[in-house]
Amino acid sequence: MMGTPQPLSTLDVARLRNVELLFFDVDETLTTHGQLHPDAYRTLHALRATGIDAIPVTGRPSGWGNAMLAMWPVTACITENGGVVAWRDHATGHLRQRIAHHTERGERYLTALRQLGAEIIERFPDVALSADQPWRLTDLAIDYAEQVPTASAATVAAIVAMMHEAGYDTAVSSIHIHAVRPANDKADGVRALLDIRGLSWAHYETHAAFIGDSANDASLFAQTPLAIGVANVRDVLSRLPVAPRWITERERGDGFVEAANRLMAARSHR
Repeated sequence: MMGTPQPLSTLDVARLRNVELLFFDVDETLTTHGQLHPDAYRTLHALRATGIDAIPVTGRPSGWGNAMLAMWPVTACITENGGVVAWRDHATGHLRQRIAHHTERGERYLTALRQLGAEIIERFPDVALSADQPWRLTDLAIDYAEQVPTASAATVAAIVAMMHEAGYDTAVSSIHIHAVRPANDKADGVRALLDIRGLSWAHYETHAAFIGDSANDASLFAQTPLAIGVANVRDVLSRLPVAPRWITERERGDGFVEAANRLMAARSHR
């Protein structure tokens, strides 16, 4: 791991004043032990009122992303670890969606993923196919810590190795182990959304922040100047090639609220 996160409270407020895009992980970053608490949801509305566009970037399936986009105060949603980008068309108000590597991810691809999932469950009966798998378009998600007792690190590593042997790239979140081919990560999804909106990566570096908590957030921790980890990110720091630059005092959804409040306070004093 490169770098040690610094307390968010020490970050100069001047560096936050130009943030207009807040990308954030969902599970155990916005949520707390799987639940979306009232303070976190109210904070999404407050961000929008302050002029900050809050955009989920999650390993959850595209079906969940479409529901978030329809019901939450967000204008876009990146799901399946960057595999699917959905957004609301400003002209029509309709929801639109783009699938990464779509020409290589048809029904035969999904059938192969289902077969791999069945083989993993047979070999490792203590894990399960994720409950949200039916709403996925690009990846396989194995539940190792959501609706099953948390699997050992050795089991997680063995499943990752099995996925690699089958020719897939992998990502590990706080609850799921993902397999996908060709590779994509959360930063790829952010780049795709920026392209859709006609924004450059340089704009992202100066006008965006990211908040996350787990290993599948690594690409954005590495590439985002204002990368923030909620306090429970400490659980995975040893597995991250680059640590988030800043860390909240509080964990999970409370940490999200803490970081968002700092961003909103800085914006209000521009």
